[in-house]
Amino acid sequence: MGNTMIRVAHIITRFHGAGGAKNTLFTCAGLDKNRYEVDLVVGRSADRWRAEGAGVNWVQIDSMVRAIHPLQDARSANALLRLIRERRYHIVHTHLAKAGMLGRWAARRAGTPIIIHTVHGATFSPAQSRLSNALYLMLERRAAKWTDVMISVGDDLRRRYLAAGVGRPEQYVIIHSGMDLSAFLQAGREKAARGRLIRAELGLSEQDFVAGYVAALEWRKGHHHIVEAARRLRPRYPQLHFLFVGEGFDRPRIEALVNEAGLGDRIHFTGYRTDVADVMAAFDVKLFASNREGLPQVLVQAAAVGLPVIAFEAEGVCELVHDGVNGYHLAYGDVNGMVERLEHFILHPEQAAAMGARGPALVDDRWQIATMQRKTIELYETLLQHKFAS
Repeated sequence: MGNTMIRVAHIITRFHGAGGAKNTLFTCAGLDKNRYEVDLVVGRSADRWRAEGAGVNWVQIDSMVRAIHPLQDARSANALLRLIRERRYHIVHTHLAKAGMLGRWAARRAGTPIIIHTVHGATFSPAQSRLSNALYLMLERRAAKWTDVMISVGDDLRRRYLAAGVGRPEQYVIIHSGMDLSAFLQAGREKAARGRLIRAELGLSEQDFVAGYVAALEWRKGHHHIVEAARRLRPRYPQLHFLFVGEGFDRPRIEALVNEAGLGDRIHFTGYRTDVADVMAAFDVKLFASNREGLPQVLVQAAAVGLPVIAFEAEGVCELVHDGVNGYHLAYGDVNGMVERLEHFILHPEQAAAMGARGPALVDDRWQIATMQRKTIELYETLLQHKFAS
């Protein structure tokens, strides 16, 4: 397209500190502003300050919310259609479920030349009702027909979507989520010293065995499964403690569950932390219990720190957790398996440490921000050349 400025809209439902939002922001920031004019279009729930310095135009649509709301969704769809028609984007790139559905519908109606959707995580899962899964699958299949390219953040996620009949194999491109792992790799190199400081801050000793979970305090993240595992193990292992790292709207519900189980002295809520790498250095093992993901960034981070992992098999887990090598993966909701693996690590801490030490070698260039940005730009330029070839 010569020297023409390429107008791009990145549309995302919620824009906070979660992986999908970070991925989107890094992608926007990596686009050459002499070549691309970028609008970041967000829903009602968004932190504007996070986009500062990324070189984007901030556009907020307050009617776009995460929950299904027919009236608000209709307003959002019309607002997006007006915006896309007015701005005449060359590329509309959507993220997350709601923005993915509404944004692609509006882009198709507006005649946008290139429509891209990034699949950050599955919208359907075994933990959801059959009706909910059927609805999301119907919408995903329909929206895939309006899409030029589906970017999957992992191969496991791509396979699951294809198996469910969402899109065609040739539509998919894998671009792993980029992240800054330098703090986590450094924390792994200084694990003993950094972990000791965090444990002292939280009132834990060096003799305690600490199992940690870094995740938003939302029910779908599966904290209740870990609470059940803690309840079963507590009588036998007084040295076992759990750290729940993060914040979320279900914190009161999860705290109530912990208190009802009499585990207030064993499960510790750290709240939101800006020093997650150091907090991970205090773990003996990293737990993962979410019912659906795309490519869990916390597992890449755990590998960088050198932690063994016990994880339920959400999308992407097998790409980071090699069973019996740097941890174990279990069927979703297999609390018995989690209890058995945790008990094994408690009784054989040297094996846990040896498995964790294999993690850093699994962290390669796929997870670098620069790699994600380069692959995205290459995709854009290939599509532009194809669509606008003279």
